[in-house]
Amino acid sequence: MNHRITRPLHALLAAALLALPCLSPAQETYPSRPVTMLLPYSAGSQIDVLGRAIAEGVSKAIGQPIIVVNKAGASGIIGVEAVAQSKPGGYTIGFGPQGQFSIQPHLRKNLGYKLADFEFLCQTNSGIFVVVAGPHSPYNTLAEMIEAAKKSPGKINFASGGHATAPHLISESIALEAGVKFTHIPFNSIGDMYAQTINGTVDFVATTPIVLASGRGMKPLAVVGDRRLEKYPSVPLLKELGYKRSTLPGYLDIYAPRGLPQQASNAIRKACPGAVDSPVFKSASDKAATPVYFADAAEYAAGVAQDYKAMGELLVTLGVQAQ
Repeated sequence: MNHRITRPLHALLAAALLALPCLSPAQETYPSRPVTMLLPYSAGSQIDVLGRAIAEGVSKAIGQPIIVVNKAGASGIIGVEAVAQSKPGGYTIGFGPQGQFSIQPHLRKNLGYKLADFEFLCQTNSGIFVVVAGPHSPYNTLAEMIEAAKKSPGKINFASGGHATAPHLISESIALEAGVKFTHIPFNSIGDMYAQTINGTVDFVATTPIVLASGRGMKPLAVVGDRRLEKYPSVPLLKELGYKRSTLPGYLDIYAPRGLPQQASNAIRKACPGAVDSPVFKSASDKAATPVYFADAAEYAAGVAQDYKAMGELLVTLGVQAQ
């Protein structure tokens, strides 16, 4: 063997191998395995219905399954904390309302996250709430219920998914403007909250319009939003009833822990518009009576920051205290 020939060949091969890209786990093509989407509310809720629909659209776009996991509790905080504390590799993302980002940080002394811990990838919906009473309630209008509350302060109670959630703030805002006192009953389970409203243990709840499609006879008293419900056009808006604070932000979004690799961030952000525009998601949004509204990462992140400030001011106005 001619060593003067083989040595240069060995050197060339070594140089070629060194020039090849080294594919570390951090540089692998995203996504290379299934992604988990955490929902901060229970199965059957508005967030569950919409979360599963948006997951289907994103999954098709990125070419990997998205495993949806309900992680409910503590006004949605448990699920959001789990996202914040997950590894920022793009394999754990969250979907839900922005109240956990714009309201809860003002109130929770030991909150396991802060606004800066998240990357907001896109907005999928704008929110509408409706004030509803159970089918056997003696109240057929909001005015009737307010009149009863004036006669018996504290007797009328309302439910919510927890302290300082949007439904809690809506109900307290109505009470403040009407000059009455309601009693707040928080629930960990949305299903239990609805059951107690239906059987009359709870007088009313401000919630998402999906409850009206349950076939359980819930009576809508007022819409918290800027337009009437298409399927229930006779239900008045709060502002039509004279309430100044007639809306409350109820946006829904996809988010991830801060530090997401650029490749993962780009992939999910690129998947968002098509997933939001898909027939499956539009159908789910229609079923939940939750308007579809897409906003990209920059626009939505700016909206969250603005809402964070506004909600801090509202909490002071309502006298809602930190826990």
